[in-house]
Amino acid sequence: MERLKSAVPADIRRAVGEGTARDLPSTTSLLLDFFDGVPLFHQRLFFCFLLSKVISELTDPELALCRKDKGRAVELKGRGNACFSKREFEQALGFYSQALRYVPISSDGNYEILVPTLYVNRASTMHKLGLLKQCLRDCNRAISVSSNYAKAWYRRGMVNASLKKYSSAIHDLKVALSMEVTSSGKSNIEQELKLILLKHRNVNEVGRSSSDCQDAGLPHTAEPHKVVLECASTPNKGRGMMSLNVISPASLIHVEDPLAAIIIKSCRETHCHYCFSEAPADVVFCPLCTIPVYCSKECQEQAVGDISWNQDTSLEFNSHHLVDNAKLGLTSTRCKTSNSKQIAEHMHECGGAHWAAVLPADIVLAGRVMAQYIDKRLLTGKSSAISGPNLDLVHHYDIDSPTSKLESHIYAIVLLLCLQKYYRSDLSWREESLSQLVLLICQIKVNSIAIVHMKSVDGGQELTESKGYSTASDAVMCSVEQIRVAQAIYMSGSLFNHSCRPNVHTYFHSRTLFLRSTEYIESGSPLELSYGPQAGEMDLLERQKSLQENYKFSCRCSSCSELNLSDLVIDSFCCPRSFCLGAVSESTCYRSEENFVHVSLNGSAVCKLSLPDVSKVDEDMEKVGKLFFRNDDADLKIDPGYCMSCRSQLDLSSVVATLDRAASKINRFKELIVIDDVSEVLITNALQSLEQIKKLRHPYSKALAQAEDKIAEAFAKVGDQEQARKHCEASIKILEKLYHPKHIAIAHELIKLISIKLCMGDKAGAAATVTRAEAIFLLYYGPDVQRVLPYIDALKIAVSG
Repeated sequence: MERLKSAVPADIRRAVGEGTARDLPSTTSLLLDFFDGVPLFHQRLFFCFLLSKVISELTDPELALCRKDKGRAVELKGRGNACFSKREFEQALGFYSQALRYVPISSDGNYEILVPTLYVNRASTMHKLGLLKQCLRDCNRAISVSSNYAKAWYRRGMVNASLKKYSSAIHDLKVALSMEVTSSGKSNIEQELKLILLKHRNVNEVGRSSSDCQDAGLPHTAEPHKVVLECASTPNKGRGMMSLNVISPASLIHVEDPLAAIIIKSCRETHCHYCFSEAPADVVFCPLCTIPVYCSKECQEQAVGDISWNQDTSLEFNSHHLVDNAKLGLTSTRCKTSNSKQIAEHMHECGGAHWAAVLPADIVLAGRVMAQYIDKRLLTGKSSAISGPNLDLVHHYDIDSPTSKLESHIYAIVLLLCLQKYYRSDLSWREESLSQLVLLICQIKVNSIAIVHMKSVDGGQELTESKGYSTASDAVMCSVEQIRVAQAIYMSGSLFNHSCRPNVHTYFHSRTLFLRSTEYIESGSPLELSYGPQAGEMDLLERQKSLQENYKFSCRCSSCSELNLSDLVIDSFCCPRSFCLGAVSESTCYRSEENFVHVSLNGSAVCKLSLPDVSKVDEDMEKVGKLFFRNDDADLKIDPGYCMSCRSQLDLSSVVATLDRAASKINRFKELIVIDDVSEVLITNALQSLEQIKKLRHPYSKALAQAEDKIAEAFAKVGDQEQARKHCEASIKILEKLYHPKHIAIAHELIKLISIKLCMGDKAGAAATVTRAEAIFLLYYGPDVQRVLPYIDALKIAVSG
C-alpha cells in the first residue's frame, strides 16, 4: 500500500486529500485516468506495474498462499500417523486437521480415499482424547464421502458405544463387519460386538444430539415484544432511534442479522468463520481454499454455498445459491431493514485467490457487501452494469485525513479489480462504481459493529463442563472477559446513537445482534447504546479521544455534557493533606464562567460541563462531590497537581514515578504466581506496593481497583482465599462508585467473588452473591442469560450442591 501511495503524483494526492464527497467523481476519475491514460510516462508506468503486481499476487491461483496442496496434505498425514504411533495424540490431532485443510477436492478418485482416511484418523485421535461428540461427527463425514469404508463404520460404532448409544453401535459394527475383507479385522469387530451386546442388555440408551453446529445449543426464548421504534433526527446527534411507547427494563428492543460480517484476523484459527463460535477440535475447511475454518458442515454451506461438478469435471460454485437466514421478526421499526435472503458470503473470495486473507477487514467487508449487491442484481436479471450499493449510512468522508482518503481510493481500485477477476464477463463497471465504493469503505469504517462474545477464563471452562464443583477445594477463581471476534454491518443497528451512559445493552448470539433496555425508558426518548467508551470505564478526555479517532464525532451525550464525579476521580490522586477527600488531577481544566467548567482537550476548550445534583449519587460520592463544590460561588478549579477541594499542591512527577514502580511490582507478583515461583518476600513486596497505591491514588480511582483485583487473583492462585476475598471485595466497592451497583461490569466482577467464596467453602455467601449477579445479568440479557453466559447455571449448581 505504501509503495502504491508513493507512486501517485503529488497533484493527484493533493486533489484527493483536499476533496470532499461531492468531489469523488472527479478525484476517482483523476486516479483512473492516471491508471489508464496515455502516454505511458515513467511515473504512471511504475504505478501500473505496482498495481498489476499487487492484483496478480492477490488473485493468481498459482501465487496464492491459500491454495490446496495434495503433497502437503499427504506429508501432514504422515506426521500425524507418526505422532499417533508415539501416543502424542494432541500433536497428531493438529497434523490431521492441517492435512484436511490442504487436501484438494478432485474427481480422480484420490479424494474419496484420502479424505475419509484423514477423517477416521482424526476421529481415532479424538476418541483417545475423550472428544466423543467431535469423533462421532468426523465418522459421519467419512461415511458421507465414502459409504463403503469399513473403518469409518467401525470407529463410529466404537464411539457410539462410548456414548452408551448401544443400538447405534451394534448397527454400525454389523455394517463394518459386512464390509471388512480381512480375517483379523472381522475377528476384532466380532469381539467388540459381543462386548457391546452384553452392555446393551444392562444399560439404558443415551439420546443423540440434533445438530453439529457449535452455536446450535439452546433455542432462542420467544418473548412478548411490543416495542415500536422510529428513526428520527435530533439537533445534537442527527438521525437516531427512539421508542414510540414506554419500555420496561430488560425488554428486548431489536434483533437483527448482519448485512455482511467478517471474522477479525486474530480469531481466524480459533473461531468459526460463519457463526463465530469457538472452533471445535473437528473443524471443517473451505473446499477450495485454506483460509476459513468452520465449526460444522452447516456453517460451511452457509458461508460457501453449493458446490457442484460441471461437465469438464472441474469444481464450481452455484454462484446464485441463496441462503435463508430465519430472521427473528421481533422489531417493529420504521427504518429500512436488510433483506432476509443472504448470498453465500465467502464464494467470491475463493477459487485460489487469497486477497481476502491479505487486505484489511474493513476492505474485505466492503467486498462482501459489494458482492452481495452484484449477485442479487444478477440473480434478478437486472443490468450487469454495476454502480454500487447505497447503504444510506453516514460516511464522514469530508473530515477524513488526506492519507485516509488516498488509501480509500487505492483500496477501492484494488477491490474492484479483485472482484472483476471473480465475476469476469458477468458484469461491467460504470464510472461511478469507484466513487461509490470509496464511500462504501468509509461507511463501513464508521458504521461497522464489533461482534463480541463472552468467554469464561481460568476456572470458568472447567466449571461449565463439570456443571459445578464436586468439593469446595476443587474450585478455582474464574472470571469473564469479552472477546472481539468479528465486525459486521447491521443496517438498523447502525442507526442507534451512542451514549457514554447507554440505556440499551448490546449482545450477540452467533452473528445475530440483540438489543435490550437496561432501564425504564419514556415514550419518545432516544434509545442509545455504547460504541465502546462508557462513563466509569474511561474519563471524559479518553472517551472523547476514542470516539473521535474511531467514529469521527465528539460525544454530546448527557455524561459528556454534565459533570460526572467519576470523571474527576477515575484517574486522580489523593490530596496530600490527610483526611481530605479532594482529588488531584493531571488534566488541564479551567473555570470560565459561573456554574460551568470548561475541559481542555489538547489546549482547546471543547466541552462545557454543568454542575451535578450530588443528591442523586450515593452517600460516599456525595461527600466527595460536596468537597469539590463546597464554595458558595460553585468555583471548581481543576489545575494539574492541585487538590480540587483545598488547593494543596502535589508533586505529580514524583508521585507518578512511585506509582509506576508499585504497579510494576504487583504485575511481577502476578506473573511469578502463574509459574509457581512465589515467596513470602514477594508477597510482602506486593502488599507494600498496594499500600503505596492506596496512599497516593484517590480512594475511588480505577488504578486502585485494578491493583486490588490483581492482588486478589494472585492470592486465589496461591490458595489464600481469605486474602483473595478481601481484595476482590475492595475492588468491587471502588467500581460501584465509578459505575453503579447494577452495572454489568459489577456482575462480571461478582463472578470472581463467587468462585473465591466457593473455594472457602462459604456456599451461603456464594449463593447470595450468585443471586445478586444473576439479577444484574437478567437486566442486561433477559431470558438469554443461559445462552450467552452458560456458566451461570454451573455456579448455581455449585452453590446448591
